[in-house]
Amino acid sequence: MILRSLYKEQPYNNTMNLNLPKSTFQKVSDITVPDIFNRRMKTGVETLDEIFGQGILPGSSFTVTAKAGCGKTTFLLQLFEALALNGYNVAYASGEENKYQLAFNCNRLNVRNVNIANETDIDTLCEVTQSYDALVIDSFQALTSTQKLNSRQLEALAITKLVKAAKDNECALFFIMHLTKGGILKGGTLIPHTVDVNMEIFLDEEQMDLNAKVISFSKNRFGPCMEYSALLTGKGFVFNGVKEEVKIPSKAERNKERMNQVLEMNEPPHITKTRVMEELEISPAQAYTLLKEMCDKNLIKKFGRGDSAVYKVVNVKPVTLQIPGFVNMSDIVDSIVIDNPS
Repeated sequence: MILRSLYKEQPYNNTMNLNLPKSTFQKVSDITVPDIFNRRMKTGVETLDEIFGQGILPGSSFTVTAKAGCGKTTFLLQLFEALALNGYNVAYASGEENKYQLAFNCNRLNVRNVNIANETDIDTLCEVTQSYDALVIDSFQALTSTQKLNSRQLEALAITKLVKAAKDNECALFFIMHLTKGGILKGGTLIPHTVDVNMEIFLDEEQMDLNAKVISFSKNRFGPCMEYSALLTGKGFVFNGVKEEVKIPSKAERNKERMNQVLEMNEPPHITKTRVMEELEISPAQAYTLLKEMCDKNLIKKFGRGDSAVYKVVNVKPVTLQIPGFVNMSDIVDSIVIDNPS
């Protein structure tokens, strides 16, 4: 059973839309789970299959992020070659490297069985999902459409149509994503919220070797959020296995981080609610609550009223996470007096 019957066409806008039809409440015991949820695409490489929770779910969607040189393309080409050798039909659509350059890199990695093309049109790629078991789109930011849309509308159109096509056609879909200078996923939160899995590859700072990498899952609807260690060599990744389970930051930790981001904002331009929303990628309600709390803590001061209000930093000391019943030593060390022995 495929997932087509579970999804229906919806208009495109800038809010998350997973195309889920409404349903009545039922006991879990009365619901028959489609066979597809128990059918995983395996690479035949134990460590790779372990990374994806013992295989990739057909029709699932992924974001893959990393700084330049951390191995996004290398990792996905290796993954797709392993899938191809295990009998799956796979494809790599590039909008950033021409197919000859990509083929050159494939030769270096001994990748021979991945189908590659230069293609960025959203509608064409939706059709491509009918013919392949797995598809890489490199990159999401390179996607194009014949429709005249602004960047956010194009983003909504792309993620909605492509994820729906992937699920309809049981084609696993991997989006390579760009990062901002601050290391944050480029674009709105619509993309990471819509896909099933968010992956990141980054330098393993605990190791002395600059080629030591960590493959991390911060969101995984079909498996655990784990970190895996790997070594990036000239011939590709060597996978070492599980590093540790990912700890999802608490609300207090996220709030502390956001406060520090506001305190580090340079002026001009002025610090406003709109700027905080855009740079921190949070909702108007979250921005309002954050700024109000910072005013209450005397970290910033508000000038003006409403959305046009301007905020000024009055305390640039980094915000630390206070644990009830404990104090931070940095807050009391200056008050400690050590008497000289007589």
